[in-house]
Parts: sequence; structure tokens; C-alpha cells
Amino acid sequence: MMEFYEFRIIDRNSEAAGVPVSRLMDNAGSVIARSIETYFPERTSVVFICGPGNNGGDGMTAALKVSAFRETVVVPASPDMVPKSEMLRQRYAAVSKLSSSLDVLDRIPPERLLIVDCLLGYGVDRPPEGRFLELIEMMNSLRKKGAAVLAIDVPSGFPYPRHVLPDMTITFVDMKKGMDEESCGKVVVGDIGIPETALNYTGPGDMLLYPVPSAESHKGNNGIVTVIGGSIFPGAPVFSSLAAYRTGADLVYTVVPSRMAGTVSSFSPNIMAFGFNEGELSEKTLNSIIHWIDRSNAVVIGPGTTYDSFNSVAETLITRTDKPMVIDASAIETVGRRKDLLRGKKAVITPHAVEFLKLTGEMPGNSLEERKEKVQKWSAKIGATILLKGRIDIVSDGTRIKLNSTGNPGMTVGGTGDVLTGVVAALMSKGLDPFNSARLGAYINGSAGDICFREKSYGLLSTDLIEAIPEVIRNSLS
Repeated sequence: MMEFYEFRIIDRNSEAAGVPVSRLMDNAGSVIARSIETYFPERTSVVFICGPGNNGGDGMTAALKVSAFRETVVVPASPDMVPKSEMLRQRYAAVSKLSSSLDVLDRIPPERLLIVDCLLGYGVDRPPEGRFLELIEMMNSLRKKGAAVLAIDVPSGFPYPRHVLPDMTITFVDMKKGMDEESCGKVVVGDIGIPETALNYTGPGDMLLYPVPSAESHKGNNGIVTVIGGSIFPGAPVFSSLAAYRTGADLVYTVVPSRMAGTVSSFSPNIMAFGFNEGELSEKTLNSIIHWIDRSNAVVIGPGTTYDSFNSVAETLITRTDKPMVIDASAIETVGRRKDLLRGKKAVITPHAVEFLKLTGEMPGNSLEERKEKVQKWSAKIGATILLKGRIDIVSDGTRIKLNSTGNPGMTVGGTGDVLTGVVAALMSKGLDPFNSARLGAYINGSAGDICFREKSYGLLSTDLIEAIPEVIRNSLS
């Protein structure tokens, strides 16, 4: 079962894949018409109750097809209903000859009547009220009197307690979360021609997951990240820190060995670097690092480190913190040697193929199907989301799986993985769960790389990638 928000993402990704919503609506209309003919042959009068959104558009499209073999009436949600888009206005105009008022229901014997509920779709974000609630209660009342009710996609008002209780629901793509026979009647899943890429890969629709700041927000409300690393490579935690900023985090604390702090600070005035004693932990150092973690919403552990110099730091910090975290570089090997470390925590691990070997003890394989299977298996075993970097990135939390094809061969340059780590951490700091942070992070990172490749070709740098991140966000949210 999919979360409701996934279907809005799929619609937008389908559009990007060349299958517009209008075609999906045509296909939905055909599925509805065939279902009425198959499942309700004795209901000779069909009344579509249509709302102003896409759910109503599905109903209006179906009504034209059903009118060829049944007595068909379209009842808009209100006499002065204004469809929400030009496409829907055109669909409404096309069924004008079938349009009527609710009075028509008084003239049809209940045993002959099929009500098709196209009032509200899966996009409702609050309990129905006013006119919509009246219509929901009317449909339920008529069903008690003997009319049949068919809901389209989801029963209107679902998943809130006061919703249409239909005999059957024709839903699309997949079952929505919470759907069962008690609340939705018999559920039939219809294929409306969503492209496989829109279902399985990230795309522009995934940007709907991006937590847009409130106009009333202030510093600290939109994510605070602590980046811990840099035991041998000072640039890596800088890349992660600047990428987190460019993804919209309000504050980033960059915690590195004391000997690196001055170098790290010199990269940019935006970097707030804080030192701990070399690569080892003392009680004083531990308390200092935990101080910055406690002030943040998400943590990055590992960029720019080696296992020998950082293992004790990584293991202790992972054990001590319950903040959402991104595990990178040598900290991945730390988890590989203690695979229970992340149980019960919110974490994303970002390995490439060799790091996946250190994490799991096996290479991810060559074929996409083998890699998907292994990522899903190991994310379930470890209890964390794994983002396996590659030509096709693979993201899984052990249950869900998503692929990402953005990116290009120019991104083999050093540091792009550190940029990805910072992007994912920023998204987690804004409240996204690990799986959605990883999938959206992979999309943003790869899309930024594609923007850079068009200008820099194989000479792109990780710093170029960082500067392109805001363009990806701006273009996708506009």
C-alpha cells in the first residue's frame, strides 16, 4: 500500500515521462466505464456525483463513455461549481448535456440506481465539511435505501471517519494506505497507464516532498545539521556542510579534529568549524561533540575519515545519539563491523559498491535487479535506509524501494558523495524521514550534477555541484 502523497508524485513524474494527466484521466474513465458494465449490470441508471478536482474529472470522463450503454446523469457538487483547471472545465462542458441537479435522485428507484462517487479524491487534507459532508451523508443514506455506491480512487472523505461507505471502490495504480473492505467495500485496482519510470524512479514530482519553509519561520526552524569528520581530508566535511546549506538548512556545525579546524574554516566564511582532539575521543571531547549534536536536528558522521583514525569516534557517537543521521565514508565500515548499531535509529547509509562490501560482506552485484534485491535485503537486516550510489542509485528502507537515474559520468570526481551526504542530512533536518530524504537527496544531487555537466562537461567539480543545488530546487518548485 502506498502513502497518499505518493500518488501526487506519480502524477507529476508521469507528466515528465511524457504521459500527461489528461491521458491518465481518459484511461481512468475507460476503467470506470468497464467496471460499471462488469460489476453493476442490473443498475440501469447511473448518477455521477462530481467534485471540482481531478476525481470529478475522472467521473465526467467516465460518464461520457457510460452514457453509450446506460441512462447517465452527472450531478456537480454544487450548481455553481467551478472546476479547478482549464482541462477540467473542458471536461465539464463536454458532459453538459448529461448534467442535472440532485432532484434526479428522487425519480430513480433505489434498486435501479448506481451512484458513482467522484466527489473528493485522495488529496483531501482535512475532514469533509459543509456541502461536501452533506453529499457524503446523502450517498450513504441512499445506499441504506437500496442504491449501490461505487467510489472512484478512494471513498470521498477517506481516510477521515465521516466518509462515503461504498459497495466497491475502483482505485488506481495501487491500494492507498488504510484501504480495506470495511471502509471501501470491494477494492479493485485499475491500470491507467502510468509509465514504469514514474512508478519506480525519482523525478520532478519527488520535489513535492521538499519541506518549503513557512513565511513565519526564523533561523533554526528549517533545519540544523552537525557534520562530524575530516580526520584526513578536510574538504569532505566542507562539501557536506556547504551542500546542507544550499539545500536549505539554516545552520551547519562542522566538527573536525582540532588540527583541521583552521583549514576547514578557511574554505568559506559560512563554515562554523569546531575542533575535537585529533581523531580520538576523550570524555571532554565526547561531551563537546555531543553538545553540537544536541543542538542540531540531524547529524552527518564520517566524511573525510579513515576507519583506523575514526572508528572509536563513530561507534561511540552512533551509540550515544538518537538524532537522525547520515553514515558516510569510514563510518560505513564501523556499522559493517557492528550491524546492530543502527537498530531503532533513524539513519541513512550512503555506500558506493566497495563501501557496500565493507558494510555487508558482499558486493552489490552487476545487474540492476541483483543490486535492488541486495540493497533491500541489507537495509532490512541493518535497520536503516541504504542509498547505494551508482549509475542508477538504489534507495531502500527494507520495504520501500526507489531508483534514481539523475547524474552523469562527470560526477566521478572526488567529493560528489560528500555533497550527497550533506543534501540528505539537510532534508532529514527539515523533518523528512530517512527513506524520503535519501530518494529526494539522490534526485537533487544528480540533477545538480546534470546542470553542471551541460556547462563543465567532464571538468565539473563538487563545488560546482553545490552551487547548482538551489537551481534544482527553484526549478522544481516553481
